[in-house]
Amino acid sequence: MLFCQSVLGALAVLGWTYRVMQRSVLKQWWKLSESPAKSESFVEFVAGDSRTCEHIHSPNWFLIQNFREGIRRLPEAGVGKRLLTVLRALGQSLWTNVRLGVQGIFNTWVLTLPACVLMLFGWYDGWNNSFNKGYEQFSVGPGVSVLGILLLITAMLYVSMAQARQAVTGNWRCFYQFRLIRTLVRRRWFACFGLAALYALCSLPILVLMSVVIFLPNVNPELADATPAQTIHLLNSYFFWSALFVFPAFVLLRLVAARTYGSTLLRALQSGAVGQDALAESEWHVLQRLDLLQVQAPRPRHPVWRIVAWAGTRAGRVTFGFLTGLVWFVFIAQLYIAQLFNYRGPNSSPPPS
Repeated sequence: MLFCQSVLGALAVLGWTYRVMQRSVLKQWWKLSESPAKSESFVEFVAGDSRTCEHIHSPNWFLIQNFREGIRRLPEAGVGKRLLTVLRALGQSLWTNVRLGVQGIFNTWVLTLPACVLMLFGWYDGWNNSFNKGYEQFSVGPGVSVLGILLLITAMLYVSMAQARQAVTGNWRCFYQFRLIRTLVRRRWFACFGLAALYALCSLPILVLMSVVIFLPNVNPELADATPAQTIHLLNSYFFWSALFVFPAFVLLRLVAARTYGSTLLRALQSGAVGQDALAESEWHVLQRLDLLQVQAPRPRHPVWRIVAWAGTRAGRVTFGFLTGLVWFVFIAQLYIAQLFNYRGPNSSPPPS
C-alpha cells in the first residue's frame, strides 16, 4: 500500500507483479505436467535449474532472491568487497522490480498512450466547445474521443495477453510478437472475454473511490474550512486506504492474465497451432523439463467444454470478439464517468449561457 503512493513505488509494484506472474505460470505448467520424472514439489522443480531457482520463494521486495544462500556462497575476498556485495544484495530485488516496471509501463504506453491522448484531447475540446458555443466545431471533440476509444479497445484486446507474455519470458521484446499473441487471443476469445469482464468488474469499486472523494465536502461540511495542509493530509490518508482494495484487485487481474496466457500457450503448442520455435528460450527449457512439448491428440471433451470450444470457431470468434470489445468499452466508459464527476463536481458552477 505504501509503494502505491509514489511514481517510483508504483513502478516497483508493477515490476513485482510481473515476477509474480512468471512464477504463477511456472507453477501452473508444473501442475499440468504428467511426466513421471516431474519433481514431487514445485520448489524442488525450480531449484533443479539455475534458470528457475530464483522462484524457490515468492518474489522479494528488497532482498535478492535466496538471500541467505547467496550470502553463504560469497567468495573469499576482502572485507570491502564482501560488504559491497551484501549491500547490493539488500536492494537487488527493489532494483529488479523498478527495472521491470519501467519496461512494462513503457511497452504498455506504446500501444495505449496514443489512444489516451486522443481521448484527453477530445474531452477538453468537447468541454471548451460547450462553454464557447462553437457549434460549427461541435463534432471535433466527440469524433476524436470516439477514435481514441476505438483505438484503446483495439489495444486492450492485445495488451493484456502481451503483458503476460512479457512477464513470463522476462524479455520486454516479446511484448511485440504480434503474430504469436494474435494467434493466442484468437484461440481463447472466451477467456479474453472473461478477463475483460473481470477488469470492468474490478474497476467499479475504483470508480466509486474516485467519485466519492469529489463529494467529501458534502459528506463532511467542515472540510470546506480545512487548510490546504489539512486537505492534503486527508487526501493522502484516503488514497492510502483505497489501496487496500486497489492493490489486491490489481494483483488478481495480473494473475488471471498470466494463467490465461499459460494455459493458452500450452494448448496451442500441444495442438500444433504454435511451433516450438515461437517459444522463448526460458519457456522452452521449462516445458522440455516437464515433458510438455509434444503435440497431443485431442481428448474427449465434457459438454460444457464443447460450448467453450465453440468460441474457437469463426462464429464464436466473431461473437466473443464483439462482446470482449463491448466489455472493454464499459471499462473505458467508467473513466469518462469518473472524470465527469471530477470536472462537474457538486460545487461547480453551471456553464455560461
